[in-house]
Formats: sequence, C-alpha cells, structure tokens
Amino acid sequence: MNPQRLRITGTGPVALACALFMRRRGVAAEHIELEQHAGPLPEALSARVLAISEGSCQMLSRIISLPQAGLIGQVEVSLQGHAGRTRIDATDLDVTRLGRVMRYGSLLDALRAAAGRHEWAIEAASQPPALTIHAEGDAGDDARVREFNQSALLGEVHAPHSRTTWHSTAFERFTPHGPLALLPLPEPGRWALVWCDQDAHCRTRQETDREALSRELTDLIGSRLGAVSIIGPLTVANLTRRLRRDVVGNEEVWIGNAAQSLHPVAGQGLNLGLRDAFELADALSCALRRDEPLDRSVARWQSHRRPDRLGTVALTDLMASSFTWPLARPLQSPMLIALDLLPALRRPLAARLMFGGR
Repeated sequence: MNPQRLRITGTGPVALACALFMRRRGVAAEHIELEQHAGPLPEALSARVLAISEGSCQMLSRIISLPQAGLIGQVEVSLQGHAGRTRIDATDLDVTRLGRVMRYGSLLDALRAAAGRHEWAIEAASQPPALTIHAEGDAGDDARVREFNQSALLGEVHAPHSRTTWHSTAFERFTPHGPLALLPLPEPGRWALVWCDQDAHCRTRQETDREALSRELTDLIGSRLGAVSIIGPLTVANLTRRLRRDVVGNEEVWIGNAAQSLHPVAGQGLNLGLRDAFELADALSCALRRDEPLDRSVARWQSHRRPDRLGTVALTDLMASSFTWPLARPLQSPMLIALDLLPALRRPLAARLMFGGR
C-alpha cells in the first residue's frame, strides 16, 4: 500500500471513527497521524446525549463495542395544541430498532479505547501529510450561517409512573416556538430533554423552580408519561446552523462538525458526520490500495456526499423552522395524520433519518 501519510485533526467521535474506519479498510496505523487527548471531559460534555441512528450503530459496531444505550423502537411526533400525531416504528423498516441514545462520554471512551490499541504515526514537521482531514468541530469563517432564533434547554427528566411500553419511545413535540424532544435513556423511566425555544424563554426556564418547571413540561407533553420531574443540571445552548461552502481544499478535507453543524431536531448532526467519515475512509483506502491520486478520490467523495449532506441540512432546517410558521399551521395536523395513516409516506422519511440519503 502507498505509504502516504494522512493527518486527522480533532479528538472527538468523528475524528476517532474516521481513523478506525480507515484501519478497518486496511490503511496502516503508522500512515495515519491522529491526535489523542485522553484527558477527562468536562462533566456537562460527558453527560451530553447523542441520538445515534441504527445506520450509524451498524457502522460503529464494526470498530467498537457499542456502549450502554437507551433503545429507540419508535418515535412519536405530535403538535402542541392541535390534533394529529404520527408514530414511526422500527417495524416500518423491518428492523429491530430505529437507533440508540448514548452519552457522549460513553461513546468517546469506547472510541478512545479502540484507538488506543493502535500505534498511530507521529507528526513529522519536515514531511507534510499528503492529506489533512479536519474533524475538529468548527466550520470556520467559510461557513454559511443560519440563525433559528432558538436555543435549547438540555437536561434529563424522570417519569416514575410511565408504562414500560413507553421506555423505548422517543417523543418529538412541535410547538410554535420550536421542537421539544424526549429521548429514552438507558436507565428505566428516564429521558433526555431537548427543549427548543426562544433564548430568553430557555434562560428563564433554566432559573425557574424545578417543581414549577416540571409541571410546565408535564402540561406541554401531555399525559403520555404521567407527571415528569426534571432532574440534574440544566444547560442552555444557542442553536445556529453552520454549513461550510467548500469541504475539499488543497490537500485538505472537512468532515463532521468541521463541515456542518445542524439544528438538533431529529438528531442528525453526528449521524451525518459519521457517514462523512465512513465514506471518506472507504474512498481513501481504495485510492491508496490502487496507488491513485488522493485528490481525485476526494473529489469523487465530495460529489457522492453532496446529496446526503445538503439534503440532510435542508430537512433539518425545514423541520426546525416550518412548525413555527403561522401560515403553515393549518397544514401541520393533516400532514401528521397522513403520515400516520399512509406507511408509503412514512417509510421514506424513516429511512432517510436512519440511513441518510443514498
């Protein structure tokens, strides 16, 4: 195999996964420069929750043992104050689950452990790499920015009286100010909370008495889970979509959050980044094995990735904003009812969210 060196910048899941995907495809570790910062994570980052689609789980299971996770067997989508809901079930796609909910720290630990079993190349200042893969998580000044005028209140809730049949259900409830999601955690009766709203409302709720806030949340999500209690710390994150214009440069390529950061609705950001990494590893390993120019291989990768990348960005932008459009509200209930009644409409959406654009 051609001994050209590849440098991966970044220490998060997409960077580590990209290196491990390349190892699995036969690229020698001594040809890959990989940053490895094994220091402890900030508590808030370690506890951050990730929705990993089944398609991404299938990719990750090739390189790591998947950490403990909550299982998503179905997703229930509803509207605040309006009739109509739809339920996307794993059986719609003939799979056992739609995805898993993992904590960032658990996934990163599993990837770090797998990466630690290899002897990666040491950066050589006298010999620049043939290609630098940016996965450090910043789309940079080249990015097109979209402000949603929303922030996300992040935390965890406990629903002690919820039926066990709901413990594998993710809830997405659209409100006039933004979506609210509850994602099932590994612990029974616990869900991760992602409550999107205007920034001022999120900041106010962060400081609100927990009992009062728990009652507000219970009223908002309805009777499905019974009374819920907010537990643990609450954090607020501003929501901005950043889309890098050019993801391929002169001996450089950008993937994951270095290429795009998305609104959290439908949990597509990390899944898109993992697909970037998986397909780039495949393209580069083939080029190295055949001794082909890397720039040609990366150009093909960029062209192949464009529909999935831009399509996923457009879908999450639409989902994040369209339910806040007053003129669209008369159409929202009929749309959800149609999705619920017609599997032929529901299945393509479910497949897109689970496997991306193909």
